[in-house]
Amino acid sequence: MAVKISGMMGTGSMGHNNRKFITENVDPARTEQNITLCRENLKQVYHELFDEALAEYNAKKTKTRDKIPDYYRHIEKSKQERLFHEVIFQIGNKDNCGCETPEGERAAAALKEFAEAFQERNPHLRVFNSVIHMDEATPHIHIDFVPVATEQKRGLAKRVSLKQALAQQGFTGQSKRQTEWNAWVNSEKLVLEQIAQQHSFEVIHGDGGRPHMSLPEYKEAARELEAARQEIEAARAEVSELQAEKETLQGTVKELKAAKKVSLDLERIKPEETMMGNIKGVTLKEIKQLKALAVRGAEAEQTVKQQVNTIELQKAQITSLERQLRPSIQKRLKEAQELSDLKDENMALEYELNRQKDLMARLMQRVEAALTFLEEKLPEQFRPYVQRARAHIMPEPKQEHRHDRGMSMGGMSR
Repeated sequence: MAVKISGMMGTGSMGHNNRKFITENVDPARTEQNITLCRENLKQVYHELFDEALAEYNAKKTKTRDKIPDYYRHIEKSKQERLFHEVIFQIGNKDNCGCETPEGERAAAALKEFAEAFQERNPHLRVFNSVIHMDEATPHIHIDFVPVATEQKRGLAKRVSLKQALAQQGFTGQSKRQTEWNAWVNSEKLVLEQIAQQHSFEVIHGDGGRPHMSLPEYKEAARELEAARQEIEAARAEVSELQAEKETLQGTVKELKAAKKVSLDLERIKPEETMMGNIKGVTLKEIKQLKALAVRGAEAEQTVKQQVNTIELQKAQITSLERQLRPSIQKRLKEAQELSDLKDENMALEYELNRQKDLMARLMQRVEAALTFLEEKLPEQFRPYVQRARAHIMPEPKQEHRHDRGMSMGGMSR
């Protein structure tokens, strides 16, 4: 079965994840089939993670106003960090891995195996809630975690920071497009891909712009592209060297042709001997030297002719090589440029999408907190109104935002 591996940033709605309320895309009759792998109280997790570091931090502060009384509330109000982050992974879609199908069961088993080793792979991402949903169109997993950075110089020595936590796991952002989050998600998708293959899935890549390829085919295509790039660079280097040699030889030709113009016809020299036995203007010895120079000049002229012939031959070879290489180089360069343009465009869209999702996730967390507060504080008879309000305010994204999705994955498929 050929499937895609999908991964995206989630909104982090604990009410939805743990089915405190039911949205329209959920089948309540199948909710009991959901697989809860981890469920802990977030505030208690914060105490476990940060109380010691918070006490050390506050002990260094002399003014009460500089101390942090509650780290959970401190992060909750922060404009830089979030209380927690959520990532969602899925294998296939409703057409090839739908719930209540053998493929869906295999997908759920692969997701479970993937999740069980998640914490070990990610020591700086403290998981507090993890659940596989089997009551929607396609099995998928929500993993919610607190990013924990250690040995920090600013603020608490142990504090919340997604950027630093991922950096301590080896993932750093290269630009606004190539973020540490994207690098980490892609790494996790590769892990899930390997697990899916062990569960008899054939993983395909791409997004409709070209025929889907299996993993071996994809890797082979990548190797071929790299080989083509190396071939282009080698061809460029060879053409550059030949062009330099051509320019050098052309310079030599110009010098030799200039020398030829000032050559001397020694046969026309008619020296006159004076009464003293000397030659007017020059000595006999100087004339002999001049004749010897003429002989060498003749030899040099022959050498020039040979070099000119060699240059003309090399010029012809260069021209022929350029004609042979130009179509191949232009084709490869065009392919490489198109690939680069598509990659840049995809990364730009992905960055903007993640930025918007991050803003939405922050908002939804605050809304969720407000609704939870109302549920806890209002009398019992008013709680149904709160639940209805929650269902309207915080619905799960509609099914099939794309034709091949069992749930909306934000266009981050492999």
